Amino acid sequence: MGNSEIVKIKVERLYPHPDNPRKNIGDVTELAESIKKNGVMQNLTVVPISALNAEPDKQPEADQISLISDFHVLIGHRRLQAAKEAGLTEVPCQIRSKISRKEQVGIMLLENIQREDLTIQEQAQGFQMMLDLGDTEDQIAEKTGFSKSTVRHRLNIAKLDQEKLKEKQQDDAFQLTLKDLYELEKIKDVEMRNEILDKASSSRDIVSRVQNEITNAKKKENAKKLKAKLKKMGVEKAPEQYSQQMYNGKWKTVIEINLTDDVPDEIELPEQKGQMYWYETWRDLRIVTKAPKEKKKLTKEELAKKEQDRKSKEVKEILKGSAARRKDFISGIISGKIPALKDENAAREKIWEALVLIGYGLYGSIARGFFLEDDEWKYSEEERKQATETFQGLSITHQMLVFLHGSMNTVGETYDYSGRYAKEKADKLLKGYEALKLFGWFFEMDEEKRVLDGTSELFAPAEEK
Repeated sequence: MGNSEIVKIKVERLYPHPDNPRKNIGDVTELAESIKKNGVMQNLTVVPISALNAEPDKQPEADQISLISDFHVLIGHRRLQAAKEAGLTEVPCQIRSKISRKEQVGIMLLENIQREDLTIQEQAQGFQMMLDLGDTEDQIAEKTGFSKSTVRHRLNIAKLDQEKLKEKQQDDAFQLTLKDLYELEKIKDVEMRNEILDKASSSRDIVSRVQNEITNAKKKENAKKLKAKLKKMGVEKAPEQYSQQMYNGKWKTVIEINLTDDVPDEIELPEQKGQMYWYETWRDLRIVTKAPKEKKKLTKEELAKKEQDRKSKEVKEILKGSAARRKDFISGIISGKIPALKDENAAREKIWEALVLIGYGLYGSIARGFFLEDDEWKYSEEERKQATETFQGLSITHQMLVFLHGSMNTVGETYDYSGRYAKEKADKLLKGYEALKLFGWFFEMDEEKRVLDGTSELFAPAEEK
């Protein structure tokens, strides 16, 4: 590696280095004014443009390079721009040669890091550039002075869609933090990380979507294991027509296995006359068999009612799935998997508004029910007492969330006896979800929202007035 003496080079011969990790040099107005008065007090460091691709041993010595050559700036991009604005035609430079492209990137990165001039995104792109040029994570850590874990975090940031990341960073309302970006690392698939970043509406929404994706990955893995066990037991995949017929009485559900629960060592199935099948929903793995055929021929009105009953059952299943995910979501808030809000006052007001609208009493059974998996009467007095003590140990906000979940469970379905949309009930549930949205709640499927806002085609037509 060779260095020249300080020499004057015309600014028209100097170009920004294409690998400069600092993408935005910022406002240089004040620096330009200073240079007008005092000149450039510190020399720039430059390399001949040919050094970008030439191997070090193929490069000439620094003091043999003609000053009418073109150069890339290694150190001093802001000074160069300010000098141009100040009207200078030449600036003091030190020429470096016998230096690889990888070393050039390392010098620029280290210089900017020491000056704390780089954004997190620019650091990430710089580290990725060093990695692409052959450095290992350990070597990057050694050269830059960052810990190995920080280097690893930055490289993960570099894998994200940089345009989308920049958009979120510039959105003040989004409030993107480093912690959010580290949260994305819990998702192995980079495409899924980018999808979450793209769809998230806020910093909290990222955390919520990450937790949801982790749950979905667990469900997918559990479903795979369960299907393998069921195959050995002779249970086959349900035929395609099951998805259209599941609620019309032609099929009978034998058992439902929650996909978020650990896979049991053995699956106990009750004896059935016919062939059993499995069908995967977004919440469970359902074991079904064909129901006995009806002998009675139904009238047109009976067929219409049966079809609407089928649709209403589907609405009920969607609401049931949302409620299960809602409980998991609130459990995530209580456990700390979903970070606490900085200011919980607005959330408490929203929760209280929902509780008042729902109008159900704040009973101890609701508090205990959140921590008991089944009906209270099935538990001992000691178990009920333990559930009460667990509830009492929660913060006020967490207690309110438990009451909100239990109260929403009392609302019932969003349809009436005829299968028509029941707006009053739906409004109560929407009010509850509005409060949860402050914590990062989102509807995983469009139909979850439709069965609440009345736009679902599963509802019977409204009565004509």
